[in-house]
Amino acid sequence: MKILAPFFVLLLISSTIYSQVGINTTEPTSTLDVAGTIRMRGMEPNDGEVIGETPLLATKILGLDDLGNFIEVEIDENVILKNNKISAIDRVVEIGSAPTFVLPVVSDIAMLILPGEPNEDYKVIRLNSIWPTMTMTGLLAGVDGQTIWLYPQTSDLIILRNSLLSLLGNRIEGSGNVLVEQYEMVQLMYDGVRGKWIIMQQ
Repeated sequence: MKILAPFFVLLLISSTIYSQVGINTTEPTSTLDVAGTIRMRGMEPNDGEVIGETPLLATKILGLDDLGNFIEVEIDENVILKNNKISAIDRVVEIGSAPTFVLPVVSDIAMLILPGEPNEDYKVIRLNSIWPTMTMTGLLAGVDGQTIWLYPQTSDLIILRNSLLSLLGNRIEGSGNVLVEQYEMVQLMYDGVRGKWIIMQQ
């Protein structure tokens, strides 16, 4: 029986553990390093074909970074990869609540929608009041382009637009009052350039 020299054994082990292949490069930096284009032939859509006992179903999505490395792409929870098809589902709208209106007319009310606040990720804000009608002159400034839906639940909501009762950056743009009836909604967007809330739709 021949005994392999220790150096030769070490060389075999290191070659097995750490081997890199380069195509069009003599200095590969990954397990497979291709300096050039890649072509895949014979690729066809597959809706779950089974070869042997293994279904050919994709479970991950790959992308390329700026250096050409393949990386796994994270998909949002409203995107589904099923039977080798990607589809999107409607996102469930989460609802938050603003502080209860304790005065008949409220100026510069906080919707708690800024980063780090309780309603940061909520697009619909419930409004409640101890009065038969809620009146709002403005709400605290948001982030440029931020949108919210106001949803009065206990009574009608009256919005006084460009009211002097609110600070300039908290006012709601427009002329004339707006009535949002109970259980209806109005959508606002904050324009950071103008420093005002804009009514998008009602």
